[in-house]
Amino acid sequence: MAVCISLNKVSKCYGSAVAVSGLTLEAKRGEVLGLLGPNGAGKSTTLHMLCGLVRPTSGAISIFGKDLRSGFVAIASRMGVLVERPAFHDYLSVRRNLLIQARLARHSVNVERLLNLVGMARLSHAKVRSLSQGQRQRLGLAQAMLTEPELLILDEPTSGLDVESTEEVLRMLRRLADDAGVTIVFSSHLMHEVEVLCDRVAILNEGDLIACEKTDDLLSFDLTRVEVLVDGVEGASKRLKDQPWVSSVSIKGGRLHVTLKEPNTHQLIHYLVTAGYQISGVLPRRRTLKDYFLKVMNR
Repeated sequence: MAVCISLNKVSKCYGSAVAVSGLTLEAKRGEVLGLLGPNGAGKSTTLHMLCGLVRPTSGAISIFGKDLRSGFVAIASRMGVLVERPAFHDYLSVRRNLLIQARLARHSVNVERLLNLVGMARLSHAKVRSLSQGQRQRLGLAQAMLTEPELLILDEPTSGLDVESTEEVLRMLRRLADDAGVTIVFSSHLMHEVEVLCDRVAILNEGDLIACEKTDDLLSFDLTRVEVLVDGVEGASKRLKDQPWVSSVSIKGGRLHVTLKEPNTHQLIHYLVTAGYQISGVLPRRRTLKDYFLKVMNR
C-alpha cells in the first residue's frame, strides 16, 4: 500500500515550549489513522502542520509524495480539512454556503448528494445561524468533503454530535476509506471512536510519539483472564483457588472470573469437567484500547 503521509523527525516549538518533538510517522493510502493523547499531547499541532496552518520548526512532511512546503497548492487541492470550529456565513443558507465554497475551490459539486451524505438534506435551505452545534459540525464535514478529497484531516470531527449522529458519521468515514480509498487522519479523546474507525492508533504524550499499533492487534483476546459460566460456582471457586496455575478467582454476577498464570484455557476447562462441573461458557476478556492507552501512558 502506497504511503500518503510521511512525517520525518518533525518538531514544532513555540519559543521554549515544545509542542511536537521529532515526530516520525506514516499513513498509508486508504488508511484511517487515529491520534490519541491527553490535552497538550501535540495532536492538534500535528494536524495543523499536516494541513499547512502551522509551519514545522524542523523536520520534513511529504503528502502524496510531494514536499508539503514546496508543493502545498497541489496538495491542498486534494485535501479536506476540519480543524477547530468551522466558520460559515451565518446569514446564508446551508446550501448557499457550500455553493460559495465550491466556487472558490473551482470545483463542481452535487450539493444535495453531499448534504444527504452527512445527514443534512432536510436543512438545505435553513440559515446557518439557526443550526445547532452538532448540525454546524456536520456542515463542517460536508465542507471538508466538498472537493472529493483523497485525504481528510479531522480534529475532533464528532464534537457536539449526539450518540446516533456520531455513529452515522463514523460509518460514513469508514465507507470513504474502504470504498473510495480516502486516507483519514483524525484526533479524538473518545476511545470508542478510535476502536470503531481506525486501522492504526498513534499515541502522543507531551509532544512525543510513545506508541503506534494496529487497532486489531490491540483489541485481541486476553486468554489469561476469563469468565466461566459453570454450575456450583462456589465449589468451583474454592477448588480453583488451590491450583498452582491459577493466579486469582472471584465470583461476580454468578460467574467465575479467573486469572491464569499462563494463557491455557484448555487446562482450566479440563480440570472443571474432570471434577464433575458442567460448563456452559468460557469467555476470554477482550483487551480494550483504554487498557493499552493506560499501559503505555504509565510506562
